[in-house]
Amino acid sequence: MAVIYGNLHVDEKYSKLFEPNLYYESVFVDGLTFTSKYEEKAGGIYVRKLSSTAVTPGAPGRDFTDVATSDTLIPIVLNNNFQKSNKIYNVQAENMEADVAREQFEVATKEVSEGWGQSALACLVTEAAQTASTDTTITTANLKKLILADRAKLVKAKAHPDVVMCSPDLFAILLETAGTQYTPVINDYANTNGQMGKWLGMTFIEANGLGATTATYYNAAGTLTTATFTKVEYVMYDHNAFSIVNNLEMARIVDSENFNGVKVQEEVNTGYKVTTGEAVLCKSMK
Repeated sequence: MAVIYGNLHVDEKYSKLFEPNLYYESVFVDGLTFTSKYEEKAGGIYVRKLSSTAVTPGAPGRDFTDVATSDTLIPIVLNNNFQKSNKIYNVQAENMEADVAREQFEVATKEVSEGWGQSALACLVTEAAQTASTDTTITTANLKKLILADRAKLVKAKAHPDVVMCSPDLFAILLETAGTQYTPVINDYANTNGQMGKWLGMTFIEANGLGATTATYYNAAGTLTTATFTKVEYVMYDHNAFSIVNNLEMARIVDSENFNGVKVQEEVNTGYKVTTGEAVLCKSMK
């Protein structure tokens, strides 16, 4: 559409910059919100877990009772493949000032990262062995009490929760609670940055991906599994109980053999597994 100032056509120009797209934030950090300690060069990794029973006391002066060693296997199957390939014709790239290949590379990275993170959340929600639900509306007045009750449930199961993945709605209540529940230094940090950091011995993270309706992942049995997020308030867990393992990460821009241009391609292959379900609790509204 021509631009006219008065009776004169003025020049038009396309910006060299691109307006960024919106994506769910990446909330999974190795050593903080998950572990990759079981990573191996394999399509399937089986982690041994020895059988264990606490020892009870007996009278002094007795023989040992031998117990045969036994174990169970925890499968981590790397069967979640994320791919993106965008093609750019040279006739397009050569006739625009914007670096479309570079921008498309960043877009592909974000697209794969978002899918990877959503599948991780789906695994956490689905494979949590501990669940808690409530008819009570969560407010600033009862939030701390509910969180501590769920923490106690995990601790009684011998777990050590250190992360709480919060839905955007729950996190908003958490930020509001900061004005009444925290010390001034933490209050200032929350008000300035919109983040909570540590509280009650756990790291609270806003997982805006929980704002989606659903997400999918392939479980260890190879079944495409759909997790529903609509009622999830938070997932409280020990990050060592949640494994994410990659065995392929690739990003490239290559000349196409089929057309005059390039392909911007990214691929990640991943396995997700809650290795100790008793250490993961999913809180939801009924």
